[in-house]
Amino acid sequence: MVNILDGVSLGFPSGAYGNVVAVLYILCGLGIFLFGINMMGSSLKAMAGDKMKVIIAKGTNTPIKGMLVGFVTTMLTQSASGTSALAVSLVGAGLMTFGQALGVLLGANIGGTILTIILAFFSQFKIMPIVSVVLVFIGATMNFFFKKQKINQIGSVVLGFGFIFLGLALIDMSFKHFLNDPTINQAIVGLFESLQNIPVLGIVVGTLFTFVVQSSSATIGIVQELFAETAISLKGALAIMLGANIGTTITALLASLGSNKTAKKVALANILIKLVGVIVFFAIFVPYNWLTETVANALKMNGQSLDSSGNPVFNPMIIALAHLFFNIVNSFAFLFLLKPLTYVCNKIIKTEEGTSIEDSLLDYTLIQKSPTLAIAFVKSALDYMVEKMNRAVHVAKSFAFKRDENLLTEGAELEKTINCLDKRIHDYLIKLTLAKLDTNESAIISKYLDNIKDIERVGDHCTNILEFFEDRYSKDMHLSEDGVQDLESYFSVLLTMVDGTTEAVKNWDKTRAVETLPYEDQIDQLEEVLHERHVHRVNSGYCSFMNTEHYVEILSNVERMGDHLTNILDSIIIKDITKYDEFNH
Repeated sequence: MVNILDGVSLGFPSGAYGNVVAVLYILCGLGIFLFGINMMGSSLKAMAGDKMKVIIAKGTNTPIKGMLVGFVTTMLTQSASGTSALAVSLVGAGLMTFGQALGVLLGANIGGTILTIILAFFSQFKIMPIVSVVLVFIGATMNFFFKKQKINQIGSVVLGFGFIFLGLALIDMSFKHFLNDPTINQAIVGLFESLQNIPVLGIVVGTLFTFVVQSSSATIGIVQELFAETAISLKGALAIMLGANIGTTITALLASLGSNKTAKKVALANILIKLVGVIVFFAIFVPYNWLTETVANALKMNGQSLDSSGNPVFNPMIIALAHLFFNIVNSFAFLFLLKPLTYVCNKIIKTEEGTSIEDSLLDYTLIQKSPTLAIAFVKSALDYMVEKMNRAVHVAKSFAFKRDENLLTEGAELEKTINCLDKRIHDYLIKLTLAKLDTNESAIISKYLDNIKDIERVGDHCTNILEFFEDRYSKDMHLSEDGVQDLESYFSVLLTMVDGTTEAVKNWDKTRAVETLPYEDQIDQLEEVLHERHVHRVNSGYCSFMNTEHYVEILSNVERMGDHLTNILDSIIIKDITKYDEFNH
């Protein structure tokens, strides 16, 4: 049975059956520990809300700020792997640059040490079992007997912490069963002595175990308990701890699979940061171990003090402090080595300048990680699409007054790009509708679906105008002097409206949209006036009927462009969406 007061042991039957039961308890404890980390992290993320993810995406314009954001985020979510994976996804979606992500990774490495410090604090007082029971009771009560969401979320955090402590307590008390068996004890001591004598073996063990359980906190937490029970030496514990730091990079690596090359570069950088750090610390392992032992002896954490029973005390806090020291030194060292790190990553994974929005729209991983950030990504794609539309209108206008094959080629490429964006943004938004969205987010998706269709139609009308004028040029038909002046004034109003619409969309600026909207009335009025002037020129013989081919269609296409631009402006004016504005500044 459990001795709840001091957590000495669990009562297991003797013999092989007892050993099997003890192993099952250890596995159960590990499962509860990992479940607790996941519950606590998920609940903390829910409490922090989308604002935290927005800060990650936009509050990282310098490496120092990136480090701070990565540290705070990881401290709140208690998942360095999760923060790193999110950074990979943000880079893949184009919401964060490669340089910004590096700062986040460095900060996440430091933030990931906080949980091990908390675990060591409670472990040193031998109260892990009773603390776990109390926390589980409090968390469960808050979850099941209160209706307020905020209380439920706090309860889940407390419950998660309780499960973390409970899992470690089960592992610790089950492990004591093996330590009390002389034969097994000798085998365990021999195993851990080999880790002490061959540190590289400990690094491999730490890497592999962390890779399997996907949590460096779990690996280091267990090592801390083993050290506290004197089952493993400080030297062996340090080796496994270093290996755990390599193993934790696997999550970000897996997150980069299927993403673009820039995201893969982030995952590679994350591996290099940890791997180089571990190699350096392994090279100076003797002085590193000596320094840790010196601090442990000075603070009486390494058997230099006795407990109430006269047994030497081995404080697991020294492992947590050594872990913290490694990550602080490593992260700040790489803060000054970001340029060489970037150079190496660029050499290993060659990427084109910038991130292809079109390619990023084929990667749906961000939708699962954060629908909020996925919507923000769509907004960046929408901004890109409206810029292409703007350029298409300017190209069409220029080609109307000057035959230039380069303009015709550019117009065709713009039409292809706009059509591609229309399809891929549409498909991305449809995938987003399957995620858990609130009413406001669903309304935003609906607006974006309408926007991309209107932008695509403007692109079609630009193509029509290019084709009309290409046909005229091929037949050597030219506009009359009055016709040129009329079209120049007509296009001038259209370009003013297009530029205003582009600016309004990119900043989601209601004021700019209101200022731009009246130009649609001017386009409508001019369309009627110019049509009448055209008829008058034909009737008066000022220009021949054959020489006016497509002229009416040109006027009509411009007028329809004004209609589609009005739809876009109305979507901004009707309901001012401010929730995602900070992504665009």
